[in-house]
Amino acid sequence: MRYFVVLPLLLAAGCSPDKPVDNAVDINAAAEQAQGSVDAYANSQANETAPVAEAAPGAVATPAPLAPPEPGTPGGLPDDRTPISEAPFTPDSAQGAANVVQIYYALLGEGKYRQAWALWDDGGKASGMSADAFVASFAKYSEYHANIGAPGEIDAGAGQRYVTVPVQVYGRLKQSATPVYMLGSVTLHRVGDIDGATAAQKSWHIRSADIKPRPGGKATPVAGDAAPEVVTASYRCVDGSRLNVRFDNGADTATVRSGGKVLAVLKGQRPASGIWYAARGYELRGKGQDATFTQPKMPPLACRSNQ
Repeated sequence: MRYFVVLPLLLAAGCSPDKPVDNAVDINAAAEQAQGSVDAYANSQANETAPVAEAAPGAVATPAPLAPPEPGTPGGLPDDRTPISEAPFTPDSAQGAANVVQIYYALLGEGKYRQAWALWDDGGKASGMSADAFVASFAKYSEYHANIGAPGEIDAGAGQRYVTVPVQVYGRLKQSATPVYMLGSVTLHRVGDIDGATAAQKSWHIRSADIKPRPGGKATPVAGDAAPEVVTASYRCVDGSRLNVRFDNGADTATVRSGGKVLAVLKGQRPASGIWYAARGYELRGKGQDATFTQPKMPPLACRSNQ
C-alpha cells in the first residue's frame, strides 16, 4: 500500500493549552516527541487486547474504539497499492513535506497547539486564525488522531513549490464522546532556490487544508484544518478587471461575479492541488494567491488575489 505514514495520535482529555512559543519550530525535536506519542499509543492499543472486567452497575461505559474507514473505502485514504520508497529523504522533497504534516498532527495530538500553528505559512497567518483562536478550537476534543497518506508530486512554478498530502482525521468530542471522522488534504508551500530566499522560506509550511466530514461517523469540522463553510475572495486580473468569488464549501461551488454581475456558478472538480471549479465552458483554477479564469471561447485570464 502506498502510505507515507499511518499516524494514530492520542490527546488526553482535559489537557491545558501549552505555553506560548516562538514561531520557529525544531523539526527534529518535534519528530522525536511525535514518535513518543506513536509508541505510547501503540502500547495503549496492545493493552486493549487484555480481558476487561464488566463495569459495575451505574458505572460510565467506556466509549467504543474509534474505527476510521479503511484505505480504499469511502472515507478512507487512497489505496493505489504502489510501494513508496523507504530511502532517506531530503527536507525539500515531497516526503519532506509529508513529514511536516506528520509532525503537525503529532503536535496537535500532544496538545502543543501553538507549535502546530507555527507550522502554517506566513508565521501561522495562513491558518486564518490567531494563535489563541487556534488553541481554543481544539478544546472540544478528548481524542485527536490522524493517518497521513503518501504525498503527491511537487508542483513547481515561478520560484514557488507546492505539494499536497492526503490526510484522514478521526477523534472524539469531550462532552458527548461522539466520534469525529474527516478526510481531505493539506497543501504545503515553500520558496525554491532563488536569490535572497531565507532558510525559513525554503522550508515546507502548511499553506491550506481541505479537511471535510466523510462517512464513518458524525463529523465536526476542525478549526485550523477544515475550510470555513463559505469563503469569499477578490481577484485583480492582468486586463484590469476584478473578480469576486464566493466559495461555498458545503455545496462545493464557486460563484464568480464581476461588476456586480454573476458570470458563472462553477462546480468543484478534483484538482491534484489548489482549486479547480468548472461549468459550461467557464473554469477557475488557482493555487495560493494566483488563479486563472477562463470564459467560453476566450483564453485563460491570469489573476491574483488581493487578500
